[in-house]
Amino acid sequence: MTIMPRSRVGMLIVFCGITLTATQLLWNISTTVSTHTVIPDNPIFLDSAGVVEIGNLRNKNMSFFAVNEDIIENGIRGNSSGSTSPVTSSYEILGNIHTDNGDFVHILITARDENSQRKLGGGDLWTATLTSKSGNYSTSGRIEDYSNGTYSVYFIAAWSAKSVINITLVHSSESAQYLKYNIWPTCRLYFTGFYISGNTEDTSICTIASTSENWYNKCEYTHPTALGNHLFLCDMPGKNLSCKNLIDYGQEQTNNKTQIQENQDNQVKKLLHGKEFLFTGVHKKYSLITLGPRYIDLHKGNVPSKLPLCKDSLQSNARSSSGYWEASRWRSLACKNSHFGDKHDVGNCLRNKRIYIMGDSTMHLLYVVLCKILDAPFLLGEKSEDERAAPSSIPRFVHISAYNLTINFVFHQIRVGAPRHFHLSVFEVDVLDSLGANQCDYIIWLGFGIHFLQWSHSAFLDRLIKIKYAITRFQKRCPGVPIVVKGPHMSQPPEQFQTMYMTVSRSDFFTYEIAKMMKEYFRDTGVIFFDTWDLNLSFPSPNAIHMPSTAFKEELHMILSMICK
Repeated sequence: MTIMPRSRVGMLIVFCGITLTATQLLWNISTTVSTHTVIPDNPIFLDSAGVVEIGNLRNKNMSFFAVNEDIIENGIRGNSSGSTSPVTSSYEILGNIHTDNGDFVHILITARDENSQRKLGGGDLWTATLTSKSGNYSTSGRIEDYSNGTYSVYFIAAWSAKSVINITLVHSSESAQYLKYNIWPTCRLYFTGFYISGNTEDTSICTIASTSENWYNKCEYTHPTALGNHLFLCDMPGKNLSCKNLIDYGQEQTNNKTQIQENQDNQVKKLLHGKEFLFTGVHKKYSLITLGPRYIDLHKGNVPSKLPLCKDSLQSNARSSSGYWEASRWRSLACKNSHFGDKHDVGNCLRNKRIYIMGDSTMHLLYVVLCKILDAPFLLGEKSEDERAAPSSIPRFVHISAYNLTINFVFHQIRVGAPRHFHLSVFEVDVLDSLGANQCDYIIWLGFGIHFLQWSHSAFLDRLIKIKYAITRFQKRCPGVPIVVKGPHMSQPPEQFQTMYMTVSRSDFFTYEIAKMMKEYFRDTGVIFFDTWDLNLSFPSPNAIHMPSTAFKEELHMILSMICK
């Protein structure tokens, strides 16, 4: 039976300049008393083609990483005596390559295991950057996997200066495969649910689950339009409270934080099955390869100058990064990006538009940067991201009369961190489906990624597909409206994590795969996918979830280049 809180039935809530009815905001809430299904010992990997069992992987063409034919139990390849080692692997400079699309420096990586034996298969996850010693120039390398233990790296020769080569092993192929086939199929995310009715309060543990599973004595919160075949699932509260009394959910500063951490740690320990060695020692951190030349005397070659407009193409040359840094400016090699001089340039670009920026805190920072440029009011700080703490003070709707410009910002629903109001937070699909067709003067910016690292592959895929469907519905009502989807970037080195749970569950392997999934699913949809991986990876400072303001400003200039005439 579907239960709806009486206090919200029939309500109309104005949110970010649009009106959402109670039926648009509410989850479907129900109580289940069925029995719990035991998860099979043989892990599965869910992809868009369906369910693929580990035992059948030999017959599947997996596209995300090169997979050697020699796969043994638990996804570990038997092609070598050990995992790829950053200590024994090496690289060499092969020379310059001259093409019509630019001049490139070619580097060859040779992967070896802990016993210095040459690896026979591919699948290692590497990053490569090239930075002038002065720090004024930097770029990332495009990596080609030959599936035989060797990899080519191509750097664009965009400047003349002595430069530093950084080749980094993010994950060995063995670690990457274990994350993909043994960790990713399982949701590793827990929340505290806050249940309140009058003066009675209680908490319970919540997570993301598949509707195909069974359980006992749980509260189910479904939203098929946004989550597909997944749902928000909580333990039943006590103190005579019911499922409809869920008000907030969160992780930080909650009574159940210790219990949540124990659940997460125990779950990952069980999933690792004694394979902790894949994520400890040299495999815990992103390690620089030291067996190879540290410097190169770079001579500027031919750099592509005839580039398409950013709204027409974002496909860079296959052998280069999508751009390079010159001082504080990002020079795109994917399209002809512009740099807008002042607020009048930006305001005129966006004149007479209604902008909807939706996503995570990195999208919020883009919103803040845009407001700063336009001298528009905004609130920055913890309260601006905590709906429960100060819902009336959050600047979600800013109108700038000088340009007849309206900017709306919406955090996406189900995020890690401090407590959020459960019913007032909305999904991207809710907002998109609420935009009318009477005046299609919209610009849509979407960005998500970091909050989904602990989701199962199938749960994120459902979320991604549902966003794509909502965009398609919106495009039918408002064809031609610019829609930009921003991909995630590398966030936090694992050596900064304190627990095995964080090392495994927050790995940038998932960030990398999520970015590839987003790029693939929005291909040929009329959506501009903004791949921020190279821009942030090559920025001359350590990667973090929230990069320095210079990086966000250049992201903003790129987005404006995509949507402005």
